[in-house]
Amino acid sequence: MDINLKLIHLVCACLFLGNVIVSGVWALLAERTRNHAIIQFSNRMVLITDIAFTLLGSLGVVWTGHGMAENFSGGEGHPWIQWSYGLLAFSGLIWLFVLVPIQLKQRSLLRNTDTVCEDYWRLSRIWQIAGAFATVLPLPIVYFMVTKGL
Repeated sequence: MDINLKLIHLVCACLFLGNVIVSGVWALLAERTRNHAIIQFSNRMVLITDIAFTLLGSLGVVWTGHGMAENFSGGEGHPWIQWSYGLLAFSGLIWLFVLVPIQLKQRSLLRNTDTVCEDYWRLSRIWQIAGAFATVLPLPIVYFMVTKGL
């Protein structure tokens, strides 16, 4: 197995998982202040770091993971590789079609007023629940990487 590919894979996994976990904490702590300016800043930073770390980390994980799966005949005969693809894909779909659109709606709500309105809080509850699912889904992949693959 190419050690450089493995190293890039691990770095990308750390960036991806670290940002996914920290984004939720960052948003939760900002919202606990109930301060419009702090929440608005947090929302903007979560969007920026989602692009910089979550998106780039996930693309790197997929690219390097697929490359390393070649060492296992492409993974067709290994259910843990298929499960990893599925879990990451499901997490990504939640992020792409639920979390990011909510963040963009929240951003718009925060830009249009100097108070945090009830619509924002409703979206926040949905974001927290969906975000928890999207965060937990990739965690079994770490187990698979450590015990089966790397």
